[in-house]
Amino acid sequence: MKKLIFVSSFAIIIVLAAILSFSGAIPFLKITKAQLLTKLINIEDPIVISFDGPFVPHTIESSFNISPGVVGKISFNGNQMTFIPVVPLQPGTEYKVSLKGLTPTAMGFSFSDTLSTKSLPKIIAVSPANNATIDPLKTPIKFDLDEGNKNSRLDFNIVPAFKYALFVSDDRKSFEIKPEEPLPGDTKYQVVAFESYASEKDARIWYKREIANFQFQTSSPVKVEQIIPADKTADVKEFTPVKAIFSKPVVPDNIKDFIEITPNVAGNIEWQEDNKVMLFKPQKWAGNTDYSVKIKPGIKGKDDGLLEQEVQTTFHSFDTSGLASKLGSANNDPYIKKGKYIDINLTKQILTIYEDGVNMGNYRVSTGKRVMPTPTGNFSILNKRKRAWSKKYKLFMPYFMGFTNQGHGIHELPEWPNGYKEGANHLGVPVSHGCVRMGVGPAETVYYWADIGTPVHIHY
Repeated sequence: MKKLIFVSSFAIIIVLAAILSFSGAIPFLKITKAQLLTKLINIEDPIVISFDGPFVPHTIESSFNISPGVVGKISFNGNQMTFIPVVPLQPGTEYKVSLKGLTPTAMGFSFSDTLSTKSLPKIIAVSPANNATIDPLKTPIKFDLDEGNKNSRLDFNIVPAFKYALFVSDDRKSFEIKPEEPLPGDTKYQVVAFESYASEKDARIWYKREIANFQFQTSSPVKVEQIIPADKTADVKEFTPVKAIFSKPVVPDNIKDFIEITPNVAGNIEWQEDNKVMLFKPQKWAGNTDYSVKIKPGIKGKDDGLLEQEVQTTFHSFDTSGLASKLGSANNDPYIKKGKYIDINLTKQILTIYEDGVNMGNYRVSTGKRVMPTPTGNFSILNKRKRAWSKKYKLFMPYFMGFTNQGHGIHELPEWPNGYKEGANHLGVPVSHGCVRMGVGPAETVYYWADIGTPVHIHY
């Protein structure tokens, strides 16, 4: 009976001690509590936790945890624990701190709370967007920050590298990279932006962090897909144009600055297919001459891109030993004194081309026979087809230039489907069905010299 009384008395004492400990009547039995001294800190500040009662330091040190993880050192001073990061914390980041500990009386306690670091300027917009395709001529690389900071700067790592100028707004909230030269086309770039900021404790110390990482690609460059005459072509006629076919429409402005012809020849440039095809029409190539035509880099695409590589073609002009100019002209006194026109003398069977009253060449022709004569009068070139087909006669008419609505035209000797040329021996004799036949070579020359609308004067 005495034993039961002793146990009951001890239990009463324990319960009473617990009650008193909560009330603070017995300090050494009090359950310790902890709290963060500051919940918003700078990135270099230590994390300080204060305790309102006794604790065993090594139990706290072994259980201390911070997330995201940070390497640091722990020290104790009085009723405070201090965690000092080895490297600065990340700006604008929330950290969770937790620990467990024991008091000297082996009473356990735990703690968990969050704190945040003050923000530094951060990127809110980047241009171009990640994986975008850009025009290397028009699009700079731009970064916009949410706030400026005179104690921070941006550095960039760009692969492949290129030289650029960096422009910074007065409020340091906008940064713009402009390449010193146009970027090459079809190239992928990786851009990493780093923010470096000075230590608030020691201005000689700078910290660096990555704040942007993205890719972009430049659009395809302008290319010359074909140039005519092809390289090393021979027997190019007096008025044959140089034709350049680009991979995409180009900007025609200042195009003459990018065309170099040696020896120099005056001429005009025309465009076709929405500025995708360029024609250089010479006033006249000289005979028996080697020519070089260069298309230089720098021509801009209409929407994007740039011609990056020089393109060149060389050719040899026609043999002057058989010039048709040795023939008499169709009309010794030009019928039209201004601009281009074609003069056809049915009596002489001679076609002469004039420009501003100057004889540019005489060519022997074969016009309509007596029962199917070539009409006389004043006409003009209505249409041009490089290789017209006659349904009626089942043959080709190369370099056809129609001058009536009844089907009359100027063209090269007729060609049968098997390739046979008809009438080479009849040039100078009126044997055609009403058209004006020209020899192989001269027909091509006149075709490229004449434009739609060029007057045609036919007479005896």
